[in-house]
Amino acid sequence: MKKDAIFDLSNVWKVYCKKNGACETQALRGVDLRVERGEYAALVGPSGSGKSTLMHIMGCLDTPTKGKVVIEGKDVSDMDDNELARVRREKIGFVFQAYNLIPGLTATENIALPMRFNGVGRADARRRAKELLRKVGLDEREDHKPSEMSGGEQQRVAIARSLVNDPDIIMGDEPTGNLDSKTGKEIMDVIEGLHKNTGKTVIIVTHDRRIAKRAPREIRMLDGKVVK
Repeated sequence: MKKDAIFDLSNVWKVYCKKNGACETQALRGVDLRVERGEYAALVGPSGSGKSTLMHIMGCLDTPTKGKVVIEGKDVSDMDDNELARVRREKIGFVFQAYNLIPGLTATENIALPMRFNGVGRADARRRAKELLRKVGLDEREDHKPSEMSGGEQQRVAIARSLVNDPDIIMGDEPTGNLDSKTGKEIMDVIEGLHKNTGKTVIIVTHDRRIAKRAPREIRMLDGKVVK
């Protein structure tokens, strides 16, 4: 593996089994995939193609049934939950379709919370949260709760939260799925701006052809395999 690869997957399978041991769903079937550091790629395919399963494995949210997953030269395939959590915390920022903000917290508090869990002091976490809100153009919403913000504003807060630990990788799972086309474009402009200005690796899972076409690279999946 060349040292500039941020992801290198070899013969990755994910098979789901019932409690009685019968295995019936092959979500991933021998995936080989390499992503270079600093790439911006869209992961696309029809429902059931395995794209979300692949993102979960690449994002250390799940482990493969067999095969090797290497992130920045480190094999994460057989890591336990604590080790995977550490990789996620240090290297990967997630942006989800449903925003996943805590309703009772303000924008600043939602962003600061992961830092507080990591032992960052309250004042430093709040300062960093405000810096990130400015980066996504929401400094005037710092004291607003999710119910007081539009969907696009909530997703900007989610993007800011994904950046709290300055991860090398940003992964978006249908980040525009709950938004109208205009707002979705604005969110992608924010994500692409981060890619351009910071050089972070960006991988977006989407079924929206308009979103996929914005990425320089398209990784197409079908029936659990990468076909393009």
